[in-house]
Amino acid sequence: MAPPPRLRPFELNPDLKATLRVESFQGTFSSKTFIEKLSSNIIATRIMENSNTFDPKPFIRTFESSLEELEKLASKMQKHTSELERETQKEELAFKKQVKELGAGFDDVQGTLESLDSRISEVGSTAIRIGEKLETADKQRARAVLSKQLMEYFMQFNEGLCPTLESLMTQQGLEGQIEAARILRQLAILAKEVDLPDTQVAREGIEKFREQFETDMLSSFDKAYRHADPKVMAHCAKALLEFNGGHSCVQIYVNQHDFFMQNSKVSEPTPLEGPNQEDLTNPIAAIPPIDAGLIKLYDGIRTTVEQEADIISMVFPNPAAVFQVFIQRVFGQSIQSFIEILLERAQAKSTLAYLRTLSSIHEHTVLLVNDLKKCEDTLKVGINSNVKGSNISVTTQPLSQTLDRCLDDLFVPFLEGDRYMEKELQSLCETYDFMLAKFTAYQLQRRGGNNKFKTIITRTLNQIIDSSSSSKALPPVVQENFATVKNPEKYQNMKDVTDDDGALSVNLVVKLLKIHAESVVRSLGLLPVSGRPKNTAVLFQLLTDYIGMRYIDAALDSALEDLSALDPKFPPDLRPMKRVKLVNGIVHLIQKHFQTTILPLTVPSPQVYRDTVIQKNKLMASVESKANATIQKEIDCILAWLETCLGRQRRSDFKPKDDEVDLTGLATKPCIDCCEFLRRMYNTIRECFDGKNIEMFCTEVGITFHGMLLEHFKRFSISPVGGVLLTKDIAKYQESVKAWNIPSLNERFEMLRQLGNVFLVKPEILPSVLNEGYLAKVDFKSLYPYLQMRVDFKTSKIDKLFEKLNMLTSSSSSNGNSAGGAGAASRVSQFEDMTGTRFLSYSLR
Repeated sequence: MAPPPRLRPFELNPDLKATLRVESFQGTFSSKTFIEKLSSNIIATRIMENSNTFDPKPFIRTFESSLEELEKLASKMQKHTSELERETQKEELAFKKQVKELGAGFDDVQGTLESLDSRISEVGSTAIRIGEKLETADKQRARAVLSKQLMEYFMQFNEGLCPTLESLMTQQGLEGQIEAARILRQLAILAKEVDLPDTQVAREGIEKFREQFETDMLSSFDKAYRHADPKVMAHCAKALLEFNGGHSCVQIYVNQHDFFMQNSKVSEPTPLEGPNQEDLTNPIAAIPPIDAGLIKLYDGIRTTVEQEADIISMVFPNPAAVFQVFIQRVFGQSIQSFIEILLERAQAKSTLAYLRTLSSIHEHTVLLVNDLKKCEDTLKVGINSNVKGSNISVTTQPLSQTLDRCLDDLFVPFLEGDRYMEKELQSLCETYDFMLAKFTAYQLQRRGGNNKFKTIITRTLNQIIDSSSSSKALPPVVQENFATVKNPEKYQNMKDVTDDDGALSVNLVVKLLKIHAESVVRSLGLLPVSGRPKNTAVLFQLLTDYIGMRYIDAALDSALEDLSALDPKFPPDLRPMKRVKLVNGIVHLIQKHFQTTILPLTVPSPQVYRDTVIQKNKLMASVESKANATIQKEIDCILAWLETCLGRQRRSDFKPKDDEVDLTGLATKPCIDCCEFLRRMYNTIRECFDGKNIEMFCTEVGITFHGMLLEHFKRFSISPVGGVLLTKDIAKYQESVKAWNIPSLNERFEMLRQLGNVFLVKPEILPSVLNEGYLAKVDFKSLYPYLQMRVDFKTSKIDKLFEKLNMLTSSSSSNGNSAGGAGAASRVSQFEDMTGTRFLSYSLR
């Protein structure tokens, strides 16, 4: 027997029980809110009782009761969930069974549809075959009907007349005429195929009827054309298109057009209408505008073609084909005739005028072609288009291709093969020959006809021919033009040649480069892109041949010849250094022209690019080598003159008599001459060179002059008073060289000044002087020749002193004193270094 239910001292009130239901946990649930709701009644009771002590028992009882209720609720929900899961499994099994049954039904339907589609395809194939057969049958029927009609027409013509065809033309209006045109074209084919004796009347009748039909249609078209009736023109054009392709109609339209009637006969050349047209022959002047007559012609063509595009589109059923004929007539007749006149007139002036005119014409013609291409949208006919409602197939090129072809055909006579490049190179040869004529004449005339310099110039000019013909880069016509320089006698009779004509000119080279750049730019516009590297390389070769060999080489050869012919008894001419400066500027201009104009155009072809760079570098190396030779020759002349000046030193200059002593003078006459020349030389070098080149030039002159002075002082006996004069000379030399601000030379001439002191000091002070400064580094044996030139060398027993000093040095070396041995070696090496060697290497780059 179960125990009776335990009585609880505290039961939940109905409000709390209502809270402990499933609905309270649905949606958004907050445990905090739930606890607060369970505790709210207890807290409210305590507040009403004003109790200050906390009693947990009500809370514990409430929560325990709530937990019991929640456990019951959880058990109930678990049972409910289990029941729902069982029901779900049952429904899922039922659903799978149903889906399987439906899938089988869909498979049956799919099979049925595929079977139906296969049957439909078979029916469609059958229908297509039936349609093809019907179409073939219809064509055969139509052909049979047409054949029957044609035979009827043919038999009527064989009887003499064809009233049915005449009735078709006269009673059915415009459409009847078009149909009659088709029938006549087919009757003409039939008449050729049927060649029987009893059909001669029919053939003659058909031919006569066709001639009359064509004549009537052309007459109607011509009459409508003159009355500006596009509708009638369009009808006639369509009828003639069906009749024979419409060629005769197109020819009438084009031949009788006002534009061609006005330009059908080109008159004799008239004076040029453009301003400054004489500048065409001036290579220095800017290119003048093209002849105003050509501009007027092209403007008229633009207007006419734009109008005709609209008219042709309205009149002709095949407007693209007709417009193509019209355009070809415009280019082949009007433009070509005018261009030939302009070019013939320009060729009579000069080759340069011809090329400038050709380039300007090409430029304006390209602009014209680009403008005419805009008319293609008006025509609205593309490639392989069929005329609507016609059995005639009309195949035409797009207008852009037609215009490009006309443009190419127009300039083929002038650009084909090497024709243009021969003209371009010939123009450069003629222009350069003219601009360098006085320079060449001066080089030949200044020494007379029979001289060594003539041989030099001839050799230099012939190098151009040899280099050009060997490389075979220049066309034959240019090689023939080069041949003119083989006869330099023509320059010897040239008048009004001055010294200025023989000088190098940077401005002249700038003009030559501008002319060359114009030639390059002109070739870019006229020749194909594929040939740009090769053509640019050929033009650059011509430039290097002329400026490099004929101008720079000739000028430097002239300078070398001048320097070689100088008399060392006279001061050398320093002007060749200014010529080297000009060569330097010219080479930099060529280099800049090569980098900005030539190089970018040869890059697309690696082989041409490499060959052109090698050619440019070869030119630079050749010019640099010859400039070095010129500078070295100038230095030789300078040193020869300095040696001449020193050679004028009198024996008594450093051993004067008492009555000849003049200590108030600054220096001896040879010293003053040398220093004055060195000053002028340095000022000239500073004007001509810069940077290291100045230092290298002056260093070589200074080192060699220093050695000359060392040898010079060994030749003279020097008295005490003469020693004073000698130190004044040395001080003057040192002052002149010090102005060059070259440390290595300053050291050398400081050593020279200290060497001069050995002629001033008393004999007993000599040991200390020889062991101080730079002289301490010089071997005593090297100083012996200078000490020997003192007049008191023996009387003051300087020779004994020298032997003693030399013995001391030798003794310290033989005793193995490493320091002393090194010192002796140092003395010798330092003196040898003071003599120096030549090392000049002038750089243009």
